Amino acid sequence: MSPVAFEVAQLFDGFPEPVLILRDREVRYRNPAAERLFPALRDRATLPEDLSALLPECEAPAVVTARIGGGNYRLSVQNTSLGALVILRSAPAAAAASSERLSRYLRQQTAGLAAALQRLGADPEGLDPARQVRYLSIANQGLYRLLRLADHLDFLERDDASLYRPAPMDLAGLCRELGREISGVAAAAGYGFAYESELASLLTLGDPSLLRRMLLALLSNAMKAAGPGGKLGLRLARSGQRAVLTVWDGGNGLAEGDLSLLFGGEPDGGRAGTGLGTGLESVRRIAALHGGTVMVASREGDGLRVVVSLPIRDTAGMFLRAPAASYDPYGGFSPLLLELSDVLPAELYRPEDVE
Repeated sequence: MSPVAFEVAQLFDGFPEPVLILRDREVRYRNPAAERLFPALRDRATLPEDLSALLPECEAPAVVTARIGGGNYRLSVQNTSLGALVILRSAPAAAAASSERLSRYLRQQTAGLAAALQRLGADPEGLDPARQVRYLSIANQGLYRLLRLADHLDFLERDDASLYRPAPMDLAGLCRELGREISGVAAAAGYGFAYESELASLLTLGDPSLLRRMLLALLSNAMKAAGPGGKLGLRLARSGQRAVLTVWDGGNGLAEGDLSLLFGGEPDGGRAGTGLGTGLESVRRIAALHGGTVMVASREGDGLRVVVSLPIRDTAGMFLRAPAASYDPYGGFSPLLLELSDVLPAELYRPEDVE
């Protein structure tokens, strides 16, 4: 054993968490915990099947969430002189945002809504039309934010079986339609948005409403990161038997240390005041329900890139159907305006725009 290999073994053999060092798709080192998780590693050095589908898409430094060996894991991937260092940590089941955080958010939105209504009621006769529209817009946005809070809490409480309703669907069509909707709203709010895909159609088995929710959550985060006047985008591609969805932003990105907080029980990577703190956990849960993985990669000053890799499920012998009438969790309100209510300007919630 070389001196370097001996030092690596000394460092990681006692780790309770699985550790791998990869180079050229081969496992150059695995600790005993990794051998317990991937028994085949004891006899060969090729990349385990559970990892081979997701790590080729990974550009370190990155954080990946996936279901491996019957459990949910969060993978931290870092480049070293020996190769890609992969540390797997057991990821907790969907964690609700803290009651303190939700209470603070509820108080903030209720106070804003009450203030706007008080302004409207103080002197309705003497209020000029422009101010009246302004206060109505603020009140409408406050209402949408409270409805969004109620919807997110309902989502956290529901079990997987009641959430996931898979059916044959065209993923490319869903992304294209959402891209058109986001493009108009983003332009009105001053953002630069781009949708990219060379796929005219991509048939698979999935839950369209959940996938739309997942993408809206990612795009909302991208808008926050990009900031007013910033750029963001959605990209759909196919890689073998997987659909690869990428949401990127032109913001400042995250330092490597902050990346490790994502999907780790800290809402929004531990950054206070950025919303409900439920968005990324919802993304992880929806991807897992579809058998997919989520990767977050960033370089400080170069934006954040979230990649969702989903298996393409065979729909042979099945038919695409028009969506059947069902329970509407949004109560007839626009899902787009609800999910983006934390980031869009109040001017987009004028009475004539939300009716």
